[in-house]
Amino acid sequence: MDRKEFLQICGGSCLGLVGISLAHACVPTKHIQSTVTNNQVCILKTEFKVSEKDNNKFRKSIITKINGLDYPVVIYRFSENSYSALLLRCSHQGNELSMNGDILSCSAHGSEFSNKGEVIQGPAEQSLQSFTVTNDQEHIYVHLK
Repeated sequence: MDRKEFLQICGGSCLGLVGISLAHACVPTKHIQSTVTNNQVCILKTEFKVSEKDNNKFRKSIITKINGLDYPVVIYRFSENSYSALLLRCSHQGNELSMNGDILSCSAHGSEFSNKGEVIQGPAEQSLQSFTVTNDQEHIYVHLK
């Protein structure tokens, strides 16, 4: 086998493996509607679950539109009992953020935030508004006050 043939075979194999890996890793973001009761939102933990035959996977995040808030809230799942909830409103000039995996981006001026609301790139200087999150065996509670 010559060098060109070797590179074609190896390159094609690598691209195929990467494509398969990405296809399995891609789980679309779920959007849900929530209502507020006693200044908190209750979400089932099963909202994060994605069943594939006998293998359960979990979404990294869900986005919820909460009645009474002008912006959606993203809830990130770090483990079965660890979550963060962030208002998708840029701390720079108040534009709605878009989600790119674990990075929240502002299309107006390029600010970027981590999945914990910390500024990664300015011009924003303040972290995102976050909410206290608690959970029990079946539910996640986002405390709005």
